[in-house]
Amino acid sequence: MNTRLRPITRALTAAALVFGAFSAHAFDTAWTDWTTETSTTSVTGRLSLPSGIVKVKFSGPTMYFSQTEVGETDYWSSGTPDAYAATGAPTGSDLIAFVGGSDAQIYKITFSKPVTNPVMAILSLGRNAVPTRYVFTQTPTLLSSGVGFYGGCADCLKVKKKTLTGTEGHGVVQFVGTFTTLSWKQPDYEFWHGATIGAPVDAN
Repeated sequence: MNTRLRPITRALTAAALVFGAFSAHAFDTAWTDWTTETSTTSVTGRLSLPSGIVKVKFSGPTMYFSQTEVGETDYWSSGTPDAYAATGAPTGSDLIAFVGGSDAQIYKITFSKPVTNPVMAILSLGRNAVPTRYVFTQTPTLLSSGVGFYGGCADCLKVKKKTLTGTEGHGVVQFVGTFTTLSWKQPDYEFWHGATIGAPVDAN
């Protein structure tokens, strides 16, 4: 992502191409409503699923910022190809922003109840020709990659084993299975990139 200021207010894969051919998005998705930044290293929220409310907590190294209020800048816009074709764009403006730069620190999402097949929407991971990585403990599957708020392209997000790499990447990855935690490292510094967490409604 090119250098820019924090707002004052606080490849498409083959599978994704198939998703897009059938509908505007492949499955209905609930997204986390981030509600409270408890410190510079923690933010909490809630995920409203058919099975009930799941409390969600991010903990880890210092965030660059989080957006938890209505009316903040909505970074979840998309172009062509649609970065969020697999799930639809996250609702509202909620996100958590990072800069990364350490191979020793762990970023962690904790669910109060098990969540099946959770998804992570990615905003502007890396820059053109300057890749940035998320190295997960779990195995991500790339659902869609495309054009988002800061540009991007159909193959600007790539997954190899447990590593997601972005070069101005916008899109969605999924973790197949049932989880109470997701965790990852961000070994590459980049100012800045963001993410949020959701889950398919029909699986929960």
